[in-house]
Parts: sequence; C-alpha cells; structure tokens
Amino acid sequence: MKLKAKMKKDIAKVKVMFKSPMAGPEEAEKKKIKPEFIAHIIGKVGGKTVYEVSTSGFISKNPLFKFQFKGAKKGDMLEMTVTDNNGKVTSESKKIK
Repeated sequence: MKLKAKMKKDIAKVKVMFKSPMAGPEEAEKKKIKPEFIAHIIGKVGGKTVYEVSTSGFISKNPLFKFQFKGAKKGDMLEMTVTDNNGKVTSESKKIK
C-alpha cells in the first residue's frame, strides 16, 4: 500500500494505492487463480472514521483511491486498514503533511 496525505488549507487530501489482483470469482476462474480482492477499506484519524468503503472484484488491479476530508491538521496520523475477501487485514499509518 502506498499512502500520501497532505493538507491544503483546512482539507486533507489523500491518495492510496493498494496492491491487489482484484480478481472476483469469474475473473479468477478464467485466470485459474484464487479469488482475491479488497472487500473493505477504512481510514481513521485519531480514532475517528474519515473514509469507509466496501468494494468487489470489479475494480481494476492495484486500485488507486483518492478522497478528502475536513477536521484534521498537519502532523495527525492517518491509519488505513484494508480487509480482503479472504479475511486478511493490512494496515498502514502515515503523518499528514
């Protein structure tokens, strides 16, 4: 996961790129691989959820997500947590610049 977060005035702008084949059941069957895709993404700052989304295998490989939110400041830690369809959980934290 690659994570960037910057403040512009009072808005935190975030870019996150995830590494995942994003292969749903149909595509996995064609490629003869195990179905694997990001199922749920949560972004938190100071324990407060600022971004939450559920996805499926119908998104491109290694997807890039962009979002923005208010209520943060420079130096706050942004924590992104990703759960895939197999239950594997990955987290990464980064200071907002």
